[in-house]
Amino acid sequence: MKFFLPILCLPLFLYAYTLDELLELSHNNKVVESAKHTLTSKELLYESSKSSYLPSIDIGANYENASTETATTAQNKLEFQASITYTIYDGDKKKSLYKQQESLIDSSKSTIEATKNSISLDVSKLYFEYFGLKADKEATIQEMEQLKEELKRIEFFYEAGSVTKDEVLTIDSRVKNTLVLLQEIELEIQKVIHTLEYYISKRVEHIDGNTTIKLPIEQEESLRADIKALEYEATSVMHEANIEKSQNLPLVYIDDTLTHNEYYFDNESLKSSFLVDDQNIIMLNVSWNIFDFGATTKAYESKVQEYLSKKSTIEYEKSKANVEYRLAKKSLLIAQVKVKSTKAAAEAASLAYELIKFKYKNQTIDNVAYLASLSEKYNAQRNSKKALYELEIRKAELIYFSGKDIKEFL
Repeated sequence: MKFFLPILCLPLFLYAYTLDELLELSHNNKVVESAKHTLTSKELLYESSKSSYLPSIDIGANYENASTETATTAQNKLEFQASITYTIYDGDKKKSLYKQQESLIDSSKSTIEATKNSISLDVSKLYFEYFGLKADKEATIQEMEQLKEELKRIEFFYEAGSVTKDEVLTIDSRVKNTLVLLQEIELEIQKVIHTLEYYISKRVEHIDGNTTIKLPIEQEESLRADIKALEYEATSVMHEANIEKSQNLPLVYIDDTLTHNEYYFDNESLKSSFLVDDQNIIMLNVSWNIFDFGATTKAYESKVQEYLSKKSTIEYEKSKANVEYRLAKKSLLIAQVKVKSTKAAAEAASLAYELIKFKYKNQTIDNVAYLASLSEKYNAQRNSKKALYELEIRKAELIYFSGKDIKEFL
């Protein structure tokens, strides 16, 4: 039984994340969680603002003790009050405030979407970069194994006296250099893995390499979520300007106060008949700021200038996004051509290597030409495989810069 336990536990340690799973986990990391809390905060503020415009009810009580009683002043008095206040008109401040906070909520929603899309692009790049490095590592291992075999062969001929020492040292040096290169590639792989762990907040041991990206049928540019967020933010500033402007308009509110009094006279004969136990007073209040040395106007103009500043930033970002989208399309076309050309180059380098290897073993060419051919063969193989993963990265970039969600195209 003890032999089966490690076997049962093995899949737990060899679990491989797919790109879809990596994206799903990264969309729930602390950065996205922070953006969600910001959204919740703004939604609660909006609800608070709406509640503040509903009728407010206040209750209160007070106790009075007089040193000298009079006909209208009892020695002890209890008073209970309840009042209702409601704003009838505030210069359309309420309307502007609601729109301003709705725009901020929309901005936060777009920010969450933009954050997820940006993370999707970063994680997708790391995912395909990882497999590009794995292909590089595989080709390097194959090259090193072949060099080791050749080193054994050449050492045999050296002992027989048919080759010189420098030929042995040349291949031995190449083996050692390849080993160093292999370690450098492994270091880059570990950097990618650790960066992925930063995004998903989980330990990454293995990654599944079966995922590819399909291109949208309609490759049209749409407004990116990060630019939408800027537009909503600019709109909120314009509504803030209208809030400032509303300060120059009348404020009308109604107040209804109900009062109940209880009088405790030490000398009841002093109690006046004019004293009222219960009273209800309704007041209609109007206030209008007709002059404030231009403070309100300047506050309004300040917000308008802030709005114009944000609009200029948005126009710049839109122009920049359009350039990035067109570059992404061009990069994709180049990557597609590169896949074909590197594949042809790999096939040609492999054929050339077989021919040079035959000549080398028949001692018609030296080991310099052979080693150069060997390096060219494996370099071509690396480039061909890495070009495939680079193409996937270019697809991800095009989808991102077109304003779409990469996760929908896996």
